[in-house]
Amino acid sequence: MTILTTPDLAERLAGGDSYIRTKNNVVKGLAITTELNPEAPEVIVVGNGVRIKENARLFLEQQEYVPVYLKQAVNAWKLLGKYKADKYSQDPKIIERHRQHRPAEKVDGILFLSAEESYDIEVTSPSFPDLQKRKKVELAAIDYVVTHYECQGYSVSDRQSDNCGYDLFAKMGKVVLKIEVKGTSLDEQRFFLSRNERAMSVDPLWRLAIVSNALDNPELSIYNTEEMEKIFNFEPLCWECRIPQT
Repeated sequence: MTILTTPDLAERLAGGDSYIRTKNNVVKGLAITTELNPEAPEVIVVGNGVRIKENARLFLEQQEYVPVYLKQAVNAWKLLGKYKADKYSQDPKIIERHRQHRPAEKVDGILFLSAEESYDIEVTSPSFPDLQKRKKVELAAIDYVVTHYECQGYSVSDRQSDNCGYDLFAKMGKVVLKIEVKGTSLDEQRFFLSRNERAMSVDPLWRLAIVSNALDNPELSIYNTEEMEKIFNFEPLCWECRIPQT
């Protein structure tokens, strides 16, 4: 995945220092730092500065998908995908739920985003366990990873139904992790990533947790994105084919 420098990003997203980048009163994209917005891109905590409040409402009114880039390190950004704004809430309960470590008095509201439509591809093989066993493996792996992080002092939220590219949201103080869980009933660490999961892996907070022998003698391995990319081979199994639009 291509890494952009900050000047490269400025060229693509009209420059500026706001994380909601605009030009001629049009939102061109977002440049997100997950240290400030750990639930991003689905959840954005909007401060009470005049400019950022205006940009957030402009994005909501625009109702168009724009590119979202996540900061990897100093002068390094990666494209996550395209998202649009769905809702802006100033409900105190919603703000309290999502403000994380940001002081409540410095938060104007919570902006909710959704990703451009993606497709889940189911991989099947005669050698795969039946559906019932696969479900048992999946549940056992999730339970094992939840217990692992809770024992370390994290509070863990289940995000499996949110289709956000990870399964668990783990938080301990200001430390946040977004964990994608893969389970197998075998010794071998073999798994499949959806396009959405692979895209989300550009987030520095993302982790891959693999539970092998999930039903009998579970063993847990945890990788950040760099480690995953280095250790595993990635083989494409299908392609989406369409006639280019002109």
